[in-house]
Amino acid sequence: MRCLFVDNTNFLKVERVRVHSTLNHYKEPSLQPVPQNFTCPAESKLDLISTINYPSIGISGFKGNENKTVNRTVRLMLVETVCAVYTLSLETPPGFTIQVTPEKLQFTKYGEKLTYQVIVFSALLHLSKMYLELLLDAKYQEMMRCFRVTFILFVFLLLSVIQTSECETSTSGDYIIYMGAASSDESTGNDHHIELMSTMLKQSGKTPMHRYKHGFSGFAAHLSEDEARLMAEQPGVVSVFPDQMLPLHTTRSWDFLVQESYQRETHFTEMNSQQELDVAVGDTIIGFIDSGIWPESESFNDMHMRPVPDRWKGTCMRGKKTEPDAFRCNRKLIGARYYNSSFLLDPDYETPRDFLGHGTHVASIAAGRIISDASYYGLAGGIMRGGSPTSRIAMYRACSLLGCRGSSILAAFDDAIADRVDIISISMGLFIDNLLEDPLSIGSFHAVERGITVICSAGNLGPSSQSVVNAAPWMITGAGINIANIDRTQSYSIIHARSAKKIGANEEAARNCAGNTMNRTIVEGKIVVCDNDYGNQAIQWKSEEVKRLGGTGVIVIDDESMDLSYIDPSFLVTIVKPVDGLEIMSYINSTREPIAMIMPTRSRTGHELAPSIPSFSSRGPYLLTRSILKPDIAAPGVNILASWLIGDLNAAPQGKEPPLVNIESGTSMSCPHVSGIAARLKSENPSWSPAAIRSAIMTTAVQITNTGSHITTETGDKATPYDFGAGQVTIFGPSSPGLVYETNQIDYLNFLCYVGFTYDQIRRISNRIPQGFACPEQSSKGDISDINYPSISVSNFNGEESRRVSRTVTNVASRLIGDEDTVYNVSINAPKGLRVRVIPRSLQFKNIGDTLRYQVIFSSSTSTLKEDAFGSITWSNGMHRVRSPFVVTSKADI
Repeated sequence: MRCLFVDNTNFLKVERVRVHSTLNHYKEPSLQPVPQNFTCPAESKLDLISTINYPSIGISGFKGNENKTVNRTVRLMLVETVCAVYTLSLETPPGFTIQVTPEKLQFTKYGEKLTYQVIVFSALLHLSKMYLELLLDAKYQEMMRCFRVTFILFVFLLLSVIQTSECETSTSGDYIIYMGAASSDESTGNDHHIELMSTMLKQSGKTPMHRYKHGFSGFAAHLSEDEARLMAEQPGVVSVFPDQMLPLHTTRSWDFLVQESYQRETHFTEMNSQQELDVAVGDTIIGFIDSGIWPESESFNDMHMRPVPDRWKGTCMRGKKTEPDAFRCNRKLIGARYYNSSFLLDPDYETPRDFLGHGTHVASIAAGRIISDASYYGLAGGIMRGGSPTSRIAMYRACSLLGCRGSSILAAFDDAIADRVDIISISMGLFIDNLLEDPLSIGSFHAVERGITVICSAGNLGPSSQSVVNAAPWMITGAGINIANIDRTQSYSIIHARSAKKIGANEEAARNCAGNTMNRTIVEGKIVVCDNDYGNQAIQWKSEEVKRLGGTGVIVIDDESMDLSYIDPSFLVTIVKPVDGLEIMSYINSTREPIAMIMPTRSRTGHELAPSIPSFSSRGPYLLTRSILKPDIAAPGVNILASWLIGDLNAAPQGKEPPLVNIESGTSMSCPHVSGIAARLKSENPSWSPAAIRSAIMTTAVQITNTGSHITTETGDKATPYDFGAGQVTIFGPSSPGLVYETNQIDYLNFLCYVGFTYDQIRRISNRIPQGFACPEQSSKGDISDINYPSISVSNFNGEESRRVSRTVTNVASRLIGDEDTVYNVSINAPKGLRVRVIPRSLQFKNIGDTLRYQVIFSSSTSTLKEDAFGSITWSNGMHRVRSPFVVTSKADI
């Protein structure tokens, strides 16, 4: 049986072919006769359907740690053509790499056949839930000794032909033309910008999709490869690069952070003990570059708020077609913009309204108003509030259902700079090894130049090493931490998954709760115990399978993972160690009708919590250089309760009314926690620079839980600075840091020198270069260790000679408590085998604003370090503790 159908959605038109396994027995008059000597391949299986010569490609049996290769043969059907060259244009989904060889097909005659090869592999070993939902149709196919998931990946190969006498060809696509700093008067950009626009675009009848002129100069346009190459050669152009799609990184958490701050035996807890989180602290404006916002949410009401600050220069775009009159800003949501690109095919999506939920969620985490008795169907009940409830919100919708276009992100940065926001919060990112081709690095650099603090998520690609993104030193990079212990009285029957095995199903697959291996009649209404032989993310698929079959809960027996961050919080899942699993199995096997009891939901608080790093949170070191430590800080990112779209049935459990709030996980949720704290700091200290705000957040972070144990990873191992940077953020500590590390403009310019940019490139990137600045001679990435950053990272340490780095600290103590004239003494926590000296060991400050310099000398008693060494340097005057983590590694930058 053969069936061909078209699945039409708003964004994709997908052709799918399903071929019945007994196709060779089916006869259809329109089919060609079966060739003589034809036989079915000996190893026939459904996976091989992808090898038939079909116009679309569906690949199944795909795993992240391997690649899949398919071939296609095409025939030239242009009768008049003497010479035709087809070149490839490829849209690659985030998280995947697709290689096609050859990239050009050159035909010389009618009817000629040529073959090309498509190789698909994933850049990730673990795909997050968001990737699955946005990109793939995933289901279980089979589970033997190797866990296998069927991913149907639709690859669109767009071929274009240009015919000339010399067979020259050029593909086209959307490009970003970055021209560095904007004119000092922020008018229409520099002369090169105007000249390029008039002479190169208008002649070809093209109109730029976006123009950048406030914080930086440039534009985005649909260009051919030849046009893009020509643009890159023009004077004044810094870089020309493809317009990529960036994925989003997808409350009681604030109560936890308040308790964490109160439980630290430091001066700031006493000083702020009367300062509650919901007290008005000012009119800081937070700009969110995200998927839009739902203005009717209670988190964004403006009751009792003061008028909009005079410094605000933004606007409220209501949209063109999607009920524009229904979208309104107020004194809380003071601005909203939206950006569409040629890639967005839905003309009705011209609105700042959020249709994903992501932007609404993160905005309410950072700056939502106080809402009493909020819960997700009883889970995480209590008061819900943002970190800075009185801050203003400006939303810049740069994301759609397909992701976030780089050109739209840059347009959002450009407008946010002109609108005069104080903070930019952005929960997305992508692996890009060239800073001049990274929209987030470019946009954030120019924002920070103008005193805007930029907070970005570290990514959801953990626990792999060097998976952190958004790691340029001018950004604050936030990792995730799990503080959510959301724990209904009713008894249910409990069974082991093996006893629910379908007839003919593989027993090993069944006991692991694999897809299509268990009997719905047996599973329905029961708690199912599953083995776990296939890794952490498999727990998510087990829970989804049991839920699909009508089960009431899952108990997973696992020896390594205790991480539930991937799990839908509306379904009951718990993980137990094998020793506890043996007791459960003994009870099941020895009891005629075994039952288990689900206790009432409660939210654990205070000393009962033991924070850990969730498996999804991306880890350091930074791929570009090991000489700067990233991520910077960790904040709550698992099972975070915040506002959601109104009327979204997809967010509701079956049979329930749509919720007003939702529970989400990811470093997308961690980022706005840090943004909320940064907004409070900016309100309390309007003159503080972005670097001072980052320093205050990092140097007051904690590494020990409120139970006295060290913060761990998802496996229970002790977390390192590669996992959480300086540690877990606190609420009140940053308000009184004592000392701060001011990373200034010269530090950032030197960083660009150290990673290989020339002075001429830097001069075009920034128009705020101090007089007399020049790149240090014979500099390298190793010199990045010397920029004045709150943490220290030393690479290529061979142990045979010492390494010396310098830091400068500024006294920001308060006159109210009389510690402007004060002495700080140093304490050092160094690992075995590494000698660390600090010169001088005391710093005496006379006045607020004084700066003092110290040096750190690293040496070793061994020739080389066998593994990366972690430690810290802490300055204290009895009231304040200013801690800087350090990492020393023998590994060198590539």
